Amino acid sequence: MITTLFLIIAVLFTAMMHVLVESSYYILPLWFILSLLVSFIITIILIIMQLPLLNKLSYTNRYKSYVYRSIAYFLNRFVLRLKIEVEGLENVPKDGKLTIYANHKSYADPVVLMEVIDRPTSYTPKMSVYKIPIMHMLLKSVGAFPIDRSSDRNTARAMVDAIKVVKQGVAMVIFPEGGIKDRNDIKMVAMRAGAYRVGMKAEADLLPISIDGSTQIKHNLPFKRTKIKVTIHEVIKYDDVKDLKTAVLADKVFHIINSSLEKND
Repeated sequence: MITTLFLIIAVLFTAMMHVLVESSYYILPLWFILSLLVSFIITIILIIMQLPLLNKLSYTNRYKSYVYRSIAYFLNRFVLRLKIEVEGLENVPKDGKLTIYANHKSYADPVVLMEVIDRPTSYTPKMSVYKIPIMHMLLKSVGAFPIDRSSDRNTARAMVDAIKVVKQGVAMVIFPEGGIKDRNDIKMVAMRAGAYRVGMKAEADLLPISIDGSTQIKHNLPFKRTKIKVTIHEVIKYDDVKDLKTAVLADKVFHIINSSLEKND
């Protein structure tokens, strides 16, 4: 939807400038380049205008999920310049309580997963992300679980809210490394066992995901497109791991995620 809107605005602007300002075909490429900038600005404004409405919809609302996936698709193709390949899409449960665990090497990782996962999703950003203009409203809209490393009390309070969101059927995306640790090594490093508390408290299934290629985004932008491979592993049923200690569970997920990344080294 967002990508279609962007292209329509670009075409209309190019046609308008060609007809009303300068009809020479030599100047047409200039109008087209200018139209991309104008279309991008208008599209961003329209997205921002939709946020108050989206905020009023439930976390599991399908229209809200569709809009955010559409935004992610637009950002991945036209801003981050990604080409995404997905393996194991059939492993994503259509509904039910679910927590998703993935390696984290780029700020683009949440946007990649927002496009790939065809169901309502939420995230676990660090508190500083909420200070970015517009992001606070967007994250609140999807029921995000803010990580406030300066206050255990605030984090515990947010965790209670996150558990409620998962129980409603929203897939909670968690990066268990506790932030971006090593941008040059695509493999997951030692993770925080506490990252599994939300899933265990919510009695949710776990879905390990490997993201390969995101370390190259910063090197390729803006001229080269980056290939990203997302491997979605088989879901881990809550009943199969409910008696495990979180440290043991963390080690299990760690090896599953890295198994795909080691093959692609």
